[in-house]
Amino acid sequence: MRQLTLSISSISVTLKRFVSYDRILADTGQTEYSIAGTPLDSGPVYEPKHIWTISAMVTYEQWYAIGAIFGECDRLRRTQGNYRIIVDDSIQDFVEQQYRSRAIVPGGAQTSFTGGVAYPARFYARMLEPKSQWQKNQLYPYVASFVLRELDKA
Repeated sequence: MRQLTLSISSISVTLKRFVSYDRILADTGQTEYSIAGTPLDSGPVYEPKHIWTISAMVTYEQWYAIGAIFGECDRLRRTQGNYRIIVDDSIQDFVEQQYRSRAIVPGGAQTSFTGGVAYPARFYARMLEPKSQWQKNQLYPYVASFVLRELDKA
């Protein structure tokens, strides 16, 4: 079940055909060194947030849904509503030490290992920069690209 589902209000889209998928942590700090060579670490004291960079082959309906999700998220943000997009990420398991801190994607399963757990996780995020590129494909006429920035734990 390698898919990414985005939902807000009553709008939802599930993506399965990825050109590229990357989920990274935002800035976790840097290591610099003193004149004596001692490491000097910096970084946020809160848990770093995730950033997704996505490109996926989509149908017309999927592209319209992505645009509607972005529009609804932005409208709710501007009117100070709950603008969090639910991101169900079944592509890359979320790995944590000791115990699970996020919701599991519906239909997903947790795997336990010594010292931690891995599972397909639910996140809350905001969408930025949706754009499309037309391709000569009848079934998937667009490659949709966008960025998701994690907001809070789900």
